[in-house]
Amino acid sequence: MYDVLLVDDEPFAIEGLKLLIDWEKYGFRIQGTCENGEEAIHRIRSDRPDLVVTDIRMPVMDGLRLIEEARKTEDHSPLFVIMSGHDDFDYALRAMRLGVSNYLTKPVADDEAEEMLRSLSARLEEQSKQAAAAREREAQRERRALAFLLFGSEEQRMDALPELGRLSGIAASWIYIRLKTEVKWMPAVRATVLALEENSCCRMVEAGSFSFGVAIGSEENEASEAARRFAETFMQNLPPEAQGHIRLAAGVSVAKPEELIASMETAEEAAKFLFFGEEEIILYRDVKHRELSSDPSVLTLADRIAALTETGSEEEIRAEIQGAFARFEARLMLPELVETFSTRVAVRCASICEELGGDPEEIIRRSPFFGSAANSQDLEGTRRLLEEFCLTFRTEASRLRERSSGGVQAQVAEFLRSHYTESFTIRELAEMFYVHPVYLGQSFTRRYGMGIAEFVHDLRIEEACRLLRSSELSSAAVAERLGYKAYQHFLKQFEKKTGMKPAEFRAQAFG
Repeated sequence: MYDVLLVDDEPFAIEGLKLLIDWEKYGFRIQGTCENGEEAIHRIRSDRPDLVVTDIRMPVMDGLRLIEEARKTEDHSPLFVIMSGHDDFDYALRAMRLGVSNYLTKPVADDEAEEMLRSLSARLEEQSKQAAAAREREAQRERRALAFLLFGSEEQRMDALPELGRLSGIAASWIYIRLKTEVKWMPAVRATVLALEENSCCRMVEAGSFSFGVAIGSEENEASEAARRFAETFMQNLPPEAQGHIRLAAGVSVAKPEELIASMETAEEAAKFLFFGEEEIILYRDVKHRELSSDPSVLTLADRIAALTETGSEEEIRAEIQGAFARFEARLMLPELVETFSTRVAVRCASICEELGGDPEEIIRRSPFFGSAANSQDLEGTRRLLEEFCLTFRTEASRLRERSSGGVQAQVAEFLRSHYTESFTIRELAEMFYVHPVYLGQSFTRRYGMGIAEFVHDLRIEEACRLLRSSELSSAAVAERLGYKAYQHFLKQFEKKTGMKPAEFRAQAFG
């Protein structure tokens, strides 16, 4: 809606304008009324209306002087429409030379007024688009200058100084906020920050997928509370599905945008404490006296956990990992050291795989600690990733040992692990491995404690559980991917193996 200020010394004329014209039909609303130009000029400067409809002849300050004074306000000049009687035509000509948008004769005709509003609405809309485009161009220059300052070369930093100098005059202090999240939530983060730029002194700063932040300007001499207020507003404006997945760390407050490097560096220090999942927003001033442990002796625990993937039970592996991570939390272990610890476990498992005759490079590729996933995890997320990796590798190590022991049953089991989404009869399998189908069925059951069909169902349901935890595929799509021709058959097997429906399993996994 566009705001309108009505200016006329005749109360009946004001009331007539209110009642005669359907302002809202064309996107306008009456913001206020004034009796003379002097009163109106104060309202224009304080309330910043989009349109002023004014009479020419008024006491104290007439309509022409009002327009002249309003034009002196450089940061805001509304559109003007003048009203006058037929004998004021010379005044109207002078007003038109002052740049008024329209001229209405008294008494105002409703059809004339509506045509005027239709034209002015289109003009204001075009002005709004142009102003928005200009603001976005300016914001892009400021974002680029900040990115050059914080992440660019020395030459780029020098190029950024003129733009940063302009920013210096709009805030008393500045602070940098580091945002940490997973790549999947980055679009929501960007959209939310860009929306907040419209109504607050902040600028988004990006440099790659995992270096993302916001520069905040504050009217206060210390910007930490402005950072906290921004963080709260940011969290409230996130899409519901992204809430709880983004956390923020603010650095020290600085006096000028040129000094934001110091704020960014301290924000990175504060962000390390986000790793322990304490809060959604951490200020450097609140954690600067706390210390993180960098004791490398904890890395020896990695070898023990890797060894358990070959010789231990699932319960032993879980207990050892939980114990190690409880120690990390109690001692506030450096996030980089925890990541090194997890990587060391994965590397040691790859060595075990090679010793057992497997493909160590495949183990490395499947590890979540050699890509971007680990970089966005907190302590608990890293523990879950490591536990899932170790338990999966335990199964792989068992398979490799089994294969090395030989026997047709192991060969059939190995084949089924690679082709469990396909369908085979026991006769077809027996022909592939040159054995009698009865012998194959009986010997396979003796070795694995289950028949071939149940063995395949176990493999399929294990993969179904993984897909339900790690993807957004529907349970019907999962069933089809795993080779089940009928969804009910999949549902029956899933409930038999897990004791719950797929939807219940997924809800529990993300609960």
